[in-house]
Amino acid sequence: MTRGYFGLVLHGHIPWCKKSGTWPAGEEWLLEAMNETYIPFLNILRELRENRIKTAITINITPILAEQLADEYMKHRFSEYMEDLISRAKKDIKRFENHPERKKISEFYLKNFEYVLDTFYHNYFRDTLGSFKWLQDEGMIELITCGATHGFLPLFESDSGIFSQIQLAVDTHKQYFQKEPKGIWLPECAYRPKKYKDGKLRETIDYWLNNSKIEYFFVDSHGILDAEIIEQKNDIGLNINFGYNLETGVSVFGRNKKTSQQVWDAKIGYPGSEYYREFHRKDHESGLYYWRITSKELGEGEKQLYNIEKAKKMVKSHANHFVSLISEELNQFSEKYGPKGIIISPYDFELYGHWWMEGIPWLKQIFELIQYHEDIELINISDYISKFKDYFSVIKMGESSWGEGGHFQVWKNPEHSWIWPYINGSIKEFENVLENIPNPNDWEERILKQIARELILMEGSDWPFLLYTKQAKEYANQRFHHHHQRFNKLIWAAKDFNDKNRLTLETLEEIKSIDSCFQDININYFKKNN
Repeated sequence: MTRGYFGLVLHGHIPWCKKSGTWPAGEEWLLEAMNETYIPFLNILRELRENRIKTAITINITPILAEQLADEYMKHRFSEYMEDLISRAKKDIKRFENHPERKKISEFYLKNFEYVLDTFYHNYFRDTLGSFKWLQDEGMIELITCGATHGFLPLFESDSGIFSQIQLAVDTHKQYFQKEPKGIWLPECAYRPKKYKDGKLRETIDYWLNNSKIEYFFVDSHGILDAEIIEQKNDIGLNINFGYNLETGVSVFGRNKKTSQQVWDAKIGYPGSEYYREFHRKDHESGLYYWRITSKELGEGEKQLYNIEKAKKMVKSHANHFVSLISEELNQFSEKYGPKGIIISPYDFELYGHWWMEGIPWLKQIFELIQYHEDIELINISDYISKFKDYFSVIKMGESSWGEGGHFQVWKNPEHSWIWPYINGSIKEFENVLENIPNPNDWEERILKQIARELILMEGSDWPFLLYTKQAKEYANQRFHHHHQRFNKLIWAAKDFNDKNRLTLETLEEIKSIDSCFQDININYFKKNN
């Protein structure tokens, strides 16, 4: 008998990187994720479907990621990238002719690379988005959306900033997946309650979600545990293993700590196992990975070679442990409140396969184990809501995010808070321009649409995040300023369309060839909300 439900949520996101650098930051972000995460995941879902194993996973493909996966230039770049990897693996096989352990690893990579490229062409016909849609239509997954470019919504000072991110996301989702998205992954799981600024009411984030017909979202565990119950519908109280409604009617779920910790925690998380592939050390010649993480007692120079068989055994062990943990959590909830609890486990999609190479086969084993587990039922979030929404208590939440410290300090701190006056000033400047051009002609509309693209790309939460972590600080700084400079060049032209010298067709086309996302962007979404 089912004791409860497991809701796996994967958040797929890569910031716009077309023609904006390659390595170590830029286009390879997307190419690596396609090779190591998205296509391998499609492959295991396809295999599970053939074996009649149920999956009910909730997957977010951010609108800006969808735009890149659909882009012909990026598809061509992926083919080039994979051919290069195949060539490098073949050279390594020859190079390690007299080193059987390394040769075996090279052959392992070659087989994987060739299989990924073959399935990209022959199983998915270069259309990864269409393949995710097919799995949605087959009932294997539920697809949800995110802010259009992953903008950090609570820090936007104008409502048009929030509305444009959400409504453009809904439009893009419908374009690619032919369905209204029922759920959203709030960028950085960042939520802000109702507040007053300069005597003016700023509505809650969920007000804007409801406005765009979004039915549910997720917060970190403290978002639920620190909330206030304003209408009690059950005897559960505040518990991260159940759902809640907000006053707008939008449902919200909290991240389960124990299951998240098993994957995220640097000390006890599975990806840190000494038998898994070491992500941070590459071969000096080919750039392929040959080492395992290795016991922490050994120094960096003493890393041991990766052992495929030992890693597979560890995957099996970790999958069994994870499923037993879900079962234990659900049994504890069920004993008190009945079999209606849900373990919500939200993760960055790219963690699996890219950062943690063994993560994709680990997920496959999770699905196989749960298929035959009497206590646990996999469920997508919409189906869970349709079963239990009437039992959700109504709560009021404070601000929260899933970043360090649990609030907004990762994205706004003394070191890089300079970014926000640029963003908020640009949003207001565009509002003012749009107010003065109520009926643009074709040429004017082309410029205004490109202004909207530059603005929304500037708003991405990735730039302040990378400035904070210093992972790609200089790249993030440059990318932000490039979008801001293009925005300034274009809006200067929009302030006086009669001055034909302000912007040439050639300059506009050059900018658009780089920042070509959201072809049908609706400039009305950026108008001031009175």
